[in-house]
Amino acid sequence: MTHHRSFSPIVIFGLLIGGSFIVASFLFIVSGREIVLNPRLNNVISCLSIIGCFMGIKKFRDERLTGAISYGRAFSTGLKIILVATVLYTLYTYFLYSAVPEFMENYKQIMTGALKKVYGETSFYALAAETLNKSLSPGLIAFGEFFRELIFGMFFLLVVAAIVKRSSPVNTHP
Repeated sequence: MTHHRSFSPIVIFGLLIGGSFIVASFLFIVSGREIVLNPRLNNVISCLSIIGCFMGIKKFRDERLTGAISYGRAFSTGLKIILVATVLYTLYTYFLYSAVPEFMENYKQIMTGALKKVYGETSFYALAAETLNKSLSPGLIAFGEFFRELIFGMFFLLVVAAIVKRSSPVNTHP
């Protein structure tokens, strides 16, 4: 087996999952729903990660490894899929917040509101809000999305890899 043969399904499923993240986000925007810190969008993205990784690892196992895959190999394959998807979604996030200033301002307002709820009208709140308004950028938001999606993806892969692993190929011929 060559590296190219095992890499192709990973890239294909990574692009499909990342594209589905983008479509989900876009549908939330078009429908007038908030995308900044929206738990529903995050849940949709998590479900897409789980389903996409399961299908991608299973396809890799069945077509490239003749039906057998270890837990570690399943996890690493899923991690590569999630990395491709996350990079694609991170690029989308960066360009979205760069191209639409209203999203950037909305993100700052929501984060400032969260700080105010936690710290009230304290001097720490004033300093944190000022620092947030000065330093928050599309690149920083995209960087945060990258790690959030990667960490959640790895968490779900712990279970998905256990479900997909198989020590010996299934014999389909009696």
